[in-house]
Amino acid sequence: MSFFLSIFFVFIGIAGLIYKVETGVFVGLGLLPWQIIRLKKGSNYNIFAIVLSTVIGSGFFIVVREWVLLFLFLFIQGYNYWGHLQTEKREDNE
Repeated sequence: MSFFLSIFFVFIGIAGLIYKVETGVFVGLGLLPWQIIRLKKGSNYNIFAIVLSTVIGSGFFIVVREWVLLFLFLFIQGYNYWGHLQTEKREDNE
């Protein structure tokens, strides 16, 4: 299910970028890293997804001058990073 949702969020994010829909970018690129983390493919994939989504999404919100959405998007990405750290801690304890 996480794989399907990853593909779905990539599609939503790309469609949001193409059609300049803030909601699509926010939801698609905001939730994509969380699904990558849930796939448990490795730390490098998690960090890559978080950084790539943050750069693309932040750039989009800066270009369209949606400062509130930019702040909220960065908060969501911080939460994704926190989730990544918690996943690593759980894996180390097991």
